[in-house]
Amino acid sequence: MKIIRSLNNKHLPKGLVFFDIETTGLTPQTSSVFLIGIMREEEQGCVMTQLFSEAPEKEKEILDDFISLLSPEETLIHYNGTTFDIPYLNRKFRKYDINRSIDASLTRDIYKELIHYKKYLPTENLKLKTIEAAAGYKRTDTFDGSELIQLYAKYLGIARLADITQSPAHKDSMNTMLQTILLHNSDDLEGLYRVFQATNIFDALSGVSEPTVEITPFEIVFTYPSPLFPAVFEFNMPGFCINNGNKACEVTVPIKTGEFKYFFSDYKNYTYIIDRDMCMHNSVVSGIAKENKKKCARDTAYIKKEGRFIPIPAALTDTAAERNMRLFKENFKDKGFYAELNEDEDFLRLYVTALLKTM
Repeated sequence: MKIIRSLNNKHLPKGLVFFDIETTGLTPQTSSVFLIGIMREEEQGCVMTQLFSEAPEKEKEILDDFISLLSPEETLIHYNGTTFDIPYLNRKFRKYDINRSIDASLTRDIYKELIHYKKYLPTENLKLKTIEAAAGYKRTDTFDGSELIQLYAKYLGIARLADITQSPAHKDSMNTMLQTILLHNSDDLEGLYRVFQATNIFDALSGVSEPTVEITPFEIVFTYPSPLFPAVFEFNMPGFCINNGNKACEVTVPIKTGEFKYFFSDYKNYTYIIDRDMCMHNSVVSGIAKENKKKCARDTAYIKKEGRFIPIPAALTDTAAERNMRLFKENFKDKGFYAELNEDEDFLRLYVTALLKTM
């Protein structure tokens, strides 16, 4: 077994361990894991550790070493590992009577997180190579999974020859193949980290200075001075858009101009006035003709307001209520709320923070 450690210039959040495995097949009963890579922040910086099995019979060794490197206080980060990597490893742990298992619910599966806003991503699929490219990561490795399996099989064949011949040429060939295999795994880890940054948009933005706020007739533009990561992309989310450029990141919220309705929850205390298409409190409708009024239902207990409105995420409804802001709807059955535009910049910064949390 080989253990390869390398240091790079990244600074990962402490307590997170990015990992990825390479196997000779999809079924643990008939295949083996031959490479496990992890990347984490250590005292000397960001360290990538790769555990490579030089022969199938060394499989237990890399599993034991992998377990020894993990800490209960750390969170494993992976890409679709809930479906493949974790069940595969747990099956291998049982095979070798290794008293350990990985609880997927205590890990973070970046693939599962991306599914929540798949339809807003500018990609044709959620494969790691596709998403990491959209996030601006450029792989050096050119192999796919099946080609890597073939290369590992070739490595094992050359290794057997090298044991017999002790040929320097065979050993050079083995080293070249090993570097190619390791590169594929390291690119997976590096790409995973880049995608991880993209799925932590709120965390990334909260770590930089407050945004500037610009209000135009049609939208509010919150500009953060630093891009999320070096890639130009756009997320079109419900109610807002995130545009990450080379020099800044903009969050744009459309302003809706028109007529909105405020619905009273205590509708039984109100009367609907037919010719005014609105309700009034029961205490002030005695002088209105009987044929021009009727008891309010939930969907008729409203007043109307013309103005400029912005969408209010659920996370901000309590704050809006504390500020005595009325929450409007276009129609009673609508699930989303709107508030009349408040141009106070402190509130708007609080607003965009809550908006990003909805991701």
